[in-house]
Amino acid sequence: MHPMLKRTISTEIRKNYLPFSEMGLTLIECLVAIIVIALTTATIAPVMLFTVATRIQNQKVEQALQLAQGEIDKVRLTVEQGGDYGDRLQELSVIASTASTAVVIPAPTAFVANASTSVNAVTDARRIDLDGDGDTDFAVQLFRTTGIEVAAEATGAASTPVAFEVGARVYDARAEDNLGALLSDEASLTFTSGDGQRSSRPLAVLYSQITQGDREGALCQYWEYTGSTPTSLLCN
Repeated sequence: MHPMLKRTISTEIRKNYLPFSEMGLTLIECLVAIIVIALTTATIAPVMLFTVATRIQNQKVEQALQLAQGEIDKVRLTVEQGGDYGDRLQELSVIASTASTAVVIPAPTAFVANASTSVNAVTDARRIDLDGDGDTDFAVQLFRTTGIEVAAEATGAASTPVAFEVGARVYDARAEDNLGALLSDEASLTFTSGDGQRSSRPLAVLYSQITQGDREGALCQYWEYTGSTPTSLLCN
């Protein structure tokens, strides 16, 4: 057989009997593959969105709890240092309220700068830039009840509370859009695809009772604070 004819026949045989595994995809097969990928993506996309949003919410709640605990610890440390600490509490932006308990103090109605001179009312919340990027991340409402106060020894100093309740509520920055309609109950942690309750409720709420036990007459003052009638001769 002529060599040229032999090569031609060999080529035709290879083309007609090429194994299926070595053949390319047809246009229809490509379209089917694209449709399957699109359907799969459409199915898992909502789940991924819920997962990411919920993770962000949980991270913010953890940060808010740390902020609230830090604010309470500052107040407690100031009281434990003793002396006439009424002025130092004002420097921490702890605003006193005549409310019977810290729980009933209303939610904030204004977000103000993070400075003691900016906080003028118990319903003011200080803006907090946690990561230092110049944008507000949280707002902290820090307050206390009047409790039992004694006159300060230093002339001109603020009266000193020796037994009182203190509260800290930490709101997400987006809650500023709902000022006037914010709630004071802590947001519930639910599976969410958006902001959840971050725009209407605080992410963290902590209340604590603080007393000054090293001051003269502290026991009697605590009895008075709890509404008990002291029977000790020390209180007469």
